[in-house]
Amino acid sequence: MNHLLDIRIKNAAPHIFRRPFLSVESNTQMLQIATFFAIGPQIYVDGIIVIDEVQKRPVGRISSKHIISSILDSGYPDCLQKKASQIMDSSVIPLKMDSSMKEALEVFDRTRFAFIPILTKKEDKMDDPDDSFKVVTASLAIRDILPLIAKANLNIPIRELSSQLISIDGKTSIRIALDCMLNNGVRNIGIRQEGFAHGDVESENIGIKSNLPSIINDRKILEFLLSYDGRTVLRKNGIAGLADLNIVDNLDLISATTVKSNTTVSRAAELLMDIHNPCLILEDNEKGEHNYIITPWDIVMKTLLRGKSNN
Repeated sequence: MNHLLDIRIKNAAPHIFRRPFLSVESNTQMLQIATFFAIGPQIYVDGIIVIDEVQKRPVGRISSKHIISSILDSGYPDCLQKKASQIMDSSVIPLKMDSSMKEALEVFDRTRFAFIPILTKKEDKMDDPDDSFKVVTASLAIRDILPLIAKANLNIPIRELSSQLISIDGKTSIRIALDCMLNNGVRNIGIRQEGFAHGDVESENIGIKSNLPSIINDRKILEFLLSYDGRTVLRKNGIAGLADLNIVDNLDLISATTVKSNTTVSRAAELLMDIHNPCLILEDNEKGEHNYIITPWDIVMKTLLRGKSNN
């Protein structure tokens, strides 16, 4: 794997320099920030960089988890007045576009936040080797590394990289689901529903099973919290109102995509490049159960930094 770790960011993920760079100033209010994460799969945002409005440098990072934690901690509607500087994770470590993938993964591993700003030189300084990298023009997320692994044709079976899938009943309240996510440090949870079928889709490595739990993630919960129905509940009953709402009747569930346990890591990376697949579920051929999950973090970190990380 060392040859992959030595690749420079600009060569490993050139597409990140062609897409819009999303950032907010440190005094931006929470509602504006949260909207980026709740738009849906059409505009998938892994995180937002917070820029100091005076010095124009990165001072923090915000994920959907930070938004949800702020809502739970501050309550509604007080949370809407929070500013980026009050919500963000300030352990931001910018990297240069010439930095290696190893450096990027070490930042992910150290901060447990797989999203970092990338610095480039000003256009009029590109040929000056002595000029420092000061301009933030891109961001690198864990999903941006999936194409690199997909192209590497790695034959590692994903059963060696999988994590235990946490599942809860569909009638469980949204509040309990949130606590489960935050307490276990996971973004995806399986939702069990009696008699629920996803359909009949089969292929060599991918399929949908009738006994497979649906999935919810932090983005789907945030999407509900910012919706008309969610804000109505919060306005009337506060955070406590989430304890009276079950998952299956209020959240937009995700049909989980399954893969066989011997699917290669490169094939799994290819499937996860589809933004409609937040994760993959391993199919247990012997028991017909689906108790293990593969996320972009598992694919990238456990493949390139074997034995150092889990999620």
